Amino acid sequence: MLRAIPNNGHTAGNAEEEEEFVHRQQPVGIYGWRKRCLYAFILFLMVLTILNLALIVWILRVLNFSVHGMGKLRITENGIRLEGEAEFLDSLYTNKIQSVQGKPLHIDSSRDILLRARDENKNISRTLHRDENKNISSTLHIGNNRLVAQCNEFEVIDHKGQTRFKVWDRGVAMEMDEVYYSGSSTVTFNGSVETPNIRGPRAKPLKIEAPTTSIHMHAEKEIRIYAPAADMTISTLKEIQMRSKDSIILDSSKLYIKNLKVSTVSGKQSRPGYQLCMCSTGLLFIADADKECQGTREICS
Repeated sequence: MLRAIPNNGHTAGNAEEEEEFVHRQQPVGIYGWRKRCLYAFILFLMVLTILNLALIVWILRVLNFSVHGMGKLRITENGIRLEGEAEFLDSLYTNKIQSVQGKPLHIDSSRDILLRARDENKNISRTLHRDENKNISSTLHIGNNRLVAQCNEFEVIDHKGQTRFKVWDRGVAMEMDEVYYSGSSTVTFNGSVETPNIRGPRAKPLKIEAPTTSIHMHAEKEIRIYAPAADMTISTLKEIQMRSKDSIILDSSKLYIKNLKVSTVSGKQSRPGYQLCMCSTGLLFIADADKECQGTREICS
């Protein structure tokens, strides 16, 4: 039977090394180049933080930030108030734009100005990102020397809330007592004009003309033509027709009918003047006052 014999010399050497390791003081912390790098990084962070704080303070001072807003932009209970000029680089969505009290509102653009209104019954938030032309009910386009309004009804309302001018699918209406045209040129109407009264300017004649066509005047009750301070002239190339289901009244102290054909009979005229005669066709002519109305074929043709 074999038995291991311990080596006393090797055991004593290990005990001395362990006792020396226990009594040796271990250093704590970072030393050498690691310590220098750490201090340099901390110093860089401090410099960067100071620069950021200085930049933030400079931005706040330049933009004039405060608890009420930024610069001339003030945040109020009713919205945002801007004192001065504002430049919008993209679209502006709002339900009201109001100027400062006592000052006008100026809207300026380097190109065109386009105002759009969408149908309030549609979901606008979904269509804004998909198609900007969807659900547009009205458009006002101010372009180069033109103004285009696209809508179902166009109205001009005065300060009393009364409609003065209206355009819709039924036509054009000007709901006012008088309409003045002060231009030097003429006014041309391609269609019909419906109005209760047409008056010329003061001390100037009123001229209604159709150079290549005819003029028709219709009324459900009466047509009255007045010229209280001057003459009235009706001139035409062919015929002037006046039709009425009841009667046509010419009321004047003097009535002249010129250039009528005269039916002469042989013999001397005993009384001055003529009598007014009519052919079977309705053509008027004159004859001697003391003679019978004898219309010849030349006169009545």
